[in-house]
Amino acid sequence: MSLASRFIDALKQLDAGVAPLLARGAGASREVPDHPRDALVVRLWGLGNLALLTPSLARFDGRLRVFTLERHRAFLRTQLPHAELLTLPEPHDPRWLPRLVSHLRALRADPPEVVVELETFLHAPLALLRRASRAPCVGLDTPGQRRSALLDRGVRFDATEHVALRFARVLAAAGLPTSATPGPLHVPRTARRRLDALLGGRGAERIVLHPGSGDHFPGRRWPPERFAELARALAAQGHQVLLTGTRGEAALLRRVERLSGGAARSLAGALQIDTLLALLDDAALLVSNDTGPLHLADALHTACVALYGPNTPHRYGPRGAHTRALFADLPCSPCLDDRGRKRSSCAHFACMQALPVSAVLHACHALLRAPATNPTSTPDTELHELA
Repeated sequence: MSLASRFIDALKQLDAGVAPLLARGAGASREVPDHPRDALVVRLWGLGNLALLTPSLARFDGRLRVFTLERHRAFLRTQLPHAELLTLPEPHDPRWLPRLVSHLRALRADPPEVVVELETFLHAPLALLRRASRAPCVGLDTPGQRRSALLDRGVRFDATEHVALRFARVLAAAGLPTSATPGPLHVPRTARRRLDALLGGRGAERIVLHPGSGDHFPGRRWPPERFAELARALAAQGHQVLLTGTRGEAALLRRVERLSGGAARSLAGALQIDTLLALLDDAALLVSNDTGPLHLADALHTACVALYGPNTPHRYGPRGAHTRALFADLPCSPCLDDRGRKRSSCAHFACMQALPVSAVLHACHALLRAPATNPTSTPDTELHELA
């Protein structure tokens, strides 16, 4: 686990420790307006989560403020140009606390009509925003997380539903519009030109592999040796295979690139969010772990093979047509759950090891052969395919 991941895990534990104190200081309940015209939407972590939220938030024609991490600014600027962004640097950044204090002061001076908090187990952000803004708060009342005292309207947590539907229920409870379908996302035309310049123009059909999983729990990653084997098989069939990831994942992508014998090309850190969107929109197929680019590609209606283990595709899988999710459904899986603060002590990652290259390659071939599909039709998603 990386230093950043350990730090985030420590923050989760600290947040859980102060939860009882925060709940006792919540104060009296406040009335939630039926049709607010000024909303503050809170979702700190998860580019994929923001991609799921974007279609609904784009329909809101009132004043929209979004409280999130600075890393998501470029994406939200592209997709929600009307939104006012209140962003924080990474928690280990020394600018984090001054920026937080500045935002809280601004919200006290200019409060929204409602705070829509879309985290599932955190307490401190909800308590601070509620106290500073004095606005009613709507959010998820997750079992075992003692969040109800901080919520003026709690929405029942349903562990059986997809996270997109969960978000929609919270937005609806706050009086905001919702969208039932993924995407579409906006891809700037200039990004397409810059992508072609980076890749040397258009040649073979592009397939994107995403071996990373962000800074949360590396157990979500399919082994790099298997990504390399898959890359060799796809390149042998005439495809251009590209690896995407952040600068922090450069070593992982170099390893896949090396093991593939040059069959795959690493783009670690080479893409901005708009050129990543352009690449995913152009690609014939994405093969990815359960992480942000998967949900971006799904919203762009790109064919996806999604690899699951610690999380279940029932809750977090791609929703569009022309997608397949592979999930071994071991007795210990899924082990990441909002009711357990998304923490796992697993160290062997048997669930991801249980996904063989042959099954992933079979899913790739099936999607590459499939005809174009209406993006709003029933998803072609295979769950428990390997059970």
